[in-house]
Amino acid sequence: MAVIVTGGSRGIGRAIATRLAHEHDIVVNYRSDGGAAEETVEQVESAGASAVAIQADVTEPTEVTALLERTRDTFDSIEAVINNAGIVEPAPIEDLEPETFEEVVATNLTGAFSVTQAAAPDLREIGGDVVMVSSIGGTAGTVDASYAASKAGLHGLTRSLARELGDDGVQVNAVAPGPVETDMNDEIVDYLESVEFRGHEGIDTHLPQYACEPDAIAHSVEYLIENSYVQGEVLCVNGGMQFR
Repeated sequence: MAVIVTGGSRGIGRAIATRLAHEHDIVVNYRSDGGAAEETVEQVESAGASAVAIQADVTEPTEVTALLERTRDTFDSIEAVINNAGIVEPAPIEDLEPETFEEVVATNLTGAFSVTQAAAPDLREIGGDVVMVSSIGGTAGTVDASYAASKAGLHGLTRSLARELGDDGVQVNAVAPGPVETDMNDEIVDYLESVEFRGHEGIDTHLPQYACEPDAIAHSVEYLIENSYVQGEVLCVNGGMQFR
């Protein structure tokens, strides 16, 4: 059995893959950067697990099907899905093209739905896990309309699937990070500074550091998988930016 980590070639996805490698075999899903995905595979194997990199665009149903089929061929079954694949294309509402909005939602939300749907039979059979990697954008409305809407949608999807799949022992949860030291976060910060987004200035952490390293999020994902009595939870890991 294996854990599928979508968007596993870098950043938070890589940190999740390498942390979970201490107990699980890993499928490193990636969309375009095969070299980076293979680097993640090497790190997973160094931790003692088996791993394979599988290219698939989670917005394409046929590619999702192929991802699941190859995973089953390699590892027999799927014990967990970590829906981490995500993009950000920030823009003010006046400049946000409908096609861009749809692209962000397709990757961040519909992609998570598609991979989970395809893996559901395996997860029901063994009582597996699903973890959505969301964002403080989904709870506080930060970044921009497309990103915040896609991440907020993940929270609804998480709770709905927790109710639907829970009777079969499948745990479905989400982690909602604040700022994390990744390339994507750099892009978000640059955008917010460029538009002087006042809402961002009013939200700050209540810890010495402003941003965390990707492994802090990976640790939270590991907790959600290892704890057998957490269901339908959106775990906020944001340094106190938002209390819920």
